[in-house]
Amino acid sequence: HPVVVERCQKAGVEPAVLLPRICWDRERDTLADQLAALKERGVNVALAGTLGVAQQAMELGFTVWGDYGLGVYNSQSLKELKRLGFAGAAASFELKLAQIRDLSKCLDTELITYGRLPLMITENCLVQNETGCRLDRQGPCVPEDGPCRCGQPNVLVDRTGAAFPLLPAYGHRTEIQNSKPLYLADRPEHRRLGLAYARLRFTTETAEECVSVVQNYLDAAPAAGDFTRGLYERGVE
Repeated sequence: HPVVVERCQKAGVEPAVLLPRICWDRERDTLADQLAALKERGVNVALAGTLGVAQQAMELGFTVWGDYGLGVYNSQSLKELKRLGFAGAAASFELKLAQIRDLSKCLDTELITYGRLPLMITENCLVQNETGCRLDRQGPCVPEDGPCRCGQPNVLVDRTGAAFPLLPAYGHRTEIQNSKPLYLADRPEHRRLGLAYARLRFTTETAEECVSVVQNYLDAAPAAGDFTRGLYERGVE
C-alpha cells in the first residue's frame, strides 16, 4: 500500500514487498503491474515463497530474499538459491535448531523466531462463505473493504476451543494461522546458530503489542500467556 511504503521510508526503514504464495498465470499480469508501481515508489526488496514469483521480481530489478515457502531444509538448498540469484533466505521452521546450526550458510540466512506460523492457505476465501465478500470490489486482489479484510481478524475455532486467525491472502485467498504465537526470546540457543537475522512475524498484533514483543526480544524476557516453541526443539513427528 502506498501509505505503508511512505511511512516506512519516512521512518528510515527499508520497505519490502511480500510476494504471494500462490499466483496463477491469470494473475501474473496484475502482479507485474503492482510490482512495477512499487518499484517506482522506491521499493527494491521482495520476499518470495515460490520460484515463479521470485523470477518475476528479479526480472523487474528487485533484490529477492527466499521466504519459508521455498523449504530450505539443507545446505544444498541455500547453494541452489544463491545460484539462482537470491540475496538471502529463511530456514524452514520445520527444522530443529541443531539442524539450522549445521547448515552451510553461503547466503545470509534468517529464522522466524516469533509470531503465528502459517498452517494452511486456501484457494477460496473462507470468510466469503459466511459473509459473501465479493471479488469485484477492488479487482482480483483482496477486497479493500471486504469483511475478510476489515475490522477484527476472523477466526476458525476447533472443537477444543482454540481460535485460528484467518488472514487475507493475495488473490482473495485465506491463510490460516496457528492459534498460539511462536516465542523464543528467552531461549538463547537461537542466537548461536550462525544466522544473519531473526524475523519477528507480526500478523494479528496491535502496534503496541509489536513494540512490546520487540522489547522482550531485546531483553530476552520470558513469555507471558499461551505460546509455542514450534518444531525447533522437538522436530517433525
